[in-house]
Amino acid sequence: MITDLLMLLVHRVTRPVRLYRMRGRSPLKINYGCGQSAQPGHVNVDLRWTRAVDLLGDLEWCARHFTGRCAEVYVSHVLEHYRSPGKAGRNGPETVLGAMRAIHRMLKPGGLIRVAVPDFGVVAKIHAEGLLPLYPRLLGRICGEQDYPQNRHLCAFDRAFLEWCLGQSGFGDFAEWDPRNMGFIHDASFDELEGRRTSLNLTARKIANA
Repeated sequence: MITDLLMLLVHRVTRPVRLYRMRGRSPLKINYGCGQSAQPGHVNVDLRWTRAVDLLGDLEWCARHFTGRCAEVYVSHVLEHYRSPGKAGRNGPETVLGAMRAIHRMLKPGGLIRVAVPDFGVVAKIHAEGLLPLYPRLLGRICGEQDYPQNRHLCAFDRAFLEWCLGQSGFGDFAEWDPRNMGFIHDASFDELEGRRTSLNLTARKIANA
């Protein structure tokens, strides 16, 4: 615990220098909401301190400091922690659309957003078919584990809704992707249950002003 607190203090003091160095990377790839998983070739960012974190900051902080600089932004099981846009299409910074628009500002023209979210449709089918009970295997994928304040799910996705959110935020050219082909460290984008992929993984490109 003491070591972690010292590392956090050192990180906070040295953050301006770290930011200056990392902004100059080419290509610049951000892994936002990295948690415990530091992805190779990425600047690993989270608002909570872990040993995987290169920079501490929230998504709005990233949007201010990386505006128009990023070739790619990776968000693995992060967007479900933002509020649903609702029928009104809310797009404040605390919403899914607000988060996507912050990422849009970070990207260069044609830059890539790489998304992984829990696939509600697959999880619902597994439950409806009686393959697994709601608790303990499925509930966390729907509601979050809630083991710390930020780990609550405020939105759910199927492919059609995820593409709608991306399209509303200035992205297009949607495609599926497989983390096993990317050289990624194992994280939630690999999630499977009963031989079915329960992580919905899409890429999209910045195509318009949001």
